[in-house]
Amino acid sequence: MVALAMLLAVPALAPAQVTRTVTWPAEKTVGNFHCHADFPFGRDELLLAQLGELSREISEILGLPPAREPVHLFLLHDRETYQAYMKQHFPRVPARRAMFIKSKGPGMVFAYKGDEFEIDVRHESTHAVLHAVVRDLPLWLDEGLAEYFEVRRDDRPSNNPHLADIRQQLRAGHAPRLEALEAITEFDDLGRAEYRDSFGWVHFMLHGPRAAHEELVAYLTDQQQGRDTEPLSSRLRRRLPDLDRRFIEHIRP
Repeated sequence: MVALAMLLAVPALAPAQVTRTVTWPAEKTVGNFHCHADFPFGRDELLLAQLGELSREISEILGLPPAREPVHLFLLHDRETYQAYMKQHFPRVPARRAMFIKSKGPGMVFAYKGDEFEIDVRHESTHAVLHAVVRDLPLWLDEGLAEYFEVRRDDRPSNNPHLADIRQQLRAGHAPRLEALEAITEFDDLGRAEYRDSFGWVHFMLHGPRAAHEELVAYLTDQQQGRDTEPLSSRLRRRLPDLDRRFIEHIRP
């Protein structure tokens, strides 16, 4: 999915300011998520309940401490209302279908009830959980993890649509290089191919060789604790000298 996670370098509204500007007919707290909607939650109660589970899963799978910092989730009933709302409160932020925004305070997630609503909410909420505990994630890894956790839990190992796309690329002789993803530092340089390839490397580290998973966890721990660390590609290649071959073997059915 193409959405946006933005760590604002410009002044942004605090969650309290945002919540005061709209009367929210539905509000609910699930774990560290404070959910506000301009429509009754109804069937979406299940999705909200899953957010608490998502936060715990991210912590357990990635070896990170639990996210304690509040996250405010703002849900609008249609695209037009969402676009007007974002234009009013964040006029300098590029228009996207869904968004995670964090300035100096708690993170904020914004989404509307569209065809990809559940995916959007899980994707942006993943960003929120990650940034509540890890302050400086590489862009590719931040997005790759969000792409991984955006689908339902049972679909993560084998039913993410990205897998078929990566396999098609491999059949055409195109294997994604991790170093190329690590060189990306601007959101504008992330296209669908980069989202797909970032997901592929995350999938490899979570479902491939144990050494790859161990190195991901160790890398995230170093990042979370503020220690200087070399790029993840260097760490993986030291543990797995045949890294590219192992990646291809993992992705191919």
